[in-house]
Amino acid sequence: MIGNILMIIAIITTALFFYFMLFSSKDKNLVYIQYVLIAFPFIGIDLFPSLLTISIFDLTTLIFVTLFYKRKYVTNRENKIYQYLFFILSIIMIVGSILSEEFTRESVSSVLQFGSIFIFAKILSDEIISNPSFTDEIIKCIKITLLFSLVFLVGQFFIGPSFSIAKSQNINVTSLSGIRYPSFFQDPQKYAQFLSAACFLMLAKEWEKEKISSINVLIFILTVAAMLFTGGRAGFGGWILGILIIMAAGNKKYRIAIIAAGLIIIPSIMMFADQIPMFKRESVSDSFDFRYLIWQDAYKIFLDNPLFGIGIGNYANYVSIHNPDQFWIANNEITIYDHPESGYLKLLTEFGLIGFISIMGMIGMPIIIGFKKYQKYKNTTTILLIASIASWIIGFYTVYSFGDVRIRILMVTIICMLITIDSSVKDKIA
Repeated sequence: MIGNILMIIAIITTALFFYFMLFSSKDKNLVYIQYVLIAFPFIGIDLFPSLLTISIFDLTTLIFVTLFYKRKYVTNRENKIYQYLFFILSIIMIVGSILSEEFTRESVSSVLQFGSIFIFAKILSDEIISNPSFTDEIIKCIKITLLFSLVFLVGQFFIGPSFSIAKSQNINVTSLSGIRYPSFFQDPQKYAQFLSAACFLMLAKEWEKEKISSINVLIFILTVAAMLFTGGRAGFGGWILGILIIMAAGNKKYRIAIIAAGLIIIPSIMMFADQIPMFKRESVSDSFDFRYLIWQDAYKIFLDNPLFGIGIGNYANYVSIHNPDQFWIANNEITIYDHPESGYLKLLTEFGLIGFISIMGMIGMPIIIGFKKYQKYKNTTTILLIASIASWIIGFYTVYSFGDVRIRILMVTIICMLITIDSSVKDKIA
């Protein structure tokens, strides 16, 4: 049944892409970006599961860049370093694939996914540089998706986690501690990361406006409340880090908004803590002990393949041979781990040290440069973007959330906005 529903959704979502491309009179590049962000809940549906793992996003991106893309000739010398890092990462990926024990179907899929997300990043960055106010449209699209996820979550409260667009239910959803709600995601941990990163964007004021929307503040509060029902402690910990960054560096109005949210949320937590999945889970030490054994194996894999890694997309194939104890059983079906319960170790094992440093450079350098620009210009949108990325950085250590194309899209979008934002426009509310 769910397979038929997913097929219908995939057909409609893909058909909408062609409709917008063929009949919209707007700039096709802008329409493509808005399409990706609005179709976000369904953009990760796998179109050819028996052949390759290629999502609607991958297919429509490749079609767009082939048939509809119009290059924007923009110059930004500050962004050259990211092009060099991308070039280094591409070389590492090629060499690592050549030296890997086997170039699998998962490797081919991962290469396609690698290409499509960087194509998206290039198009998005060029459009923001050409039209800085386009960031407003991006945040509006993310707000629509965030609201949809909250509505979907309410549906799960009434119907249960079976109300889903995922092909199968993650084993984390139901446990002795109760239900952890994933909304339209398959994994509640990834939903927690999505909520944590997206909620900070709700505090961004619109281009050249003086006030933060009160509706957006309400959405921020509802998003934090929703996060508690995911049971994602790492995502929530990332959110706390983001809050601390804003409280330390942001202006008074952001502090007031955060304090107001706290006055509403904290009493509710105290009253209903025994019904909230976040506070009903097993101890942190139990989760750590389980993951620590897998982390040790992954680190040893890295030490055995330090420079170029085991090859992109090869983790599951590699451990099935060298670490066959890395599996779980659900519904009497054995599934080999495709990541070592840590995004950082996944990248380190598959790309090696050089590739890992390149990826971390693409994430870390915008934060460092962003902080410097914020100290100079006091553009508070910059600090909100930094808080969003920081929240994801914490959550990424327990789960390879890039395995979901929607998290890749969200984080690449936020990073591209931080890299290209016109920080020299000072906030009137600063």
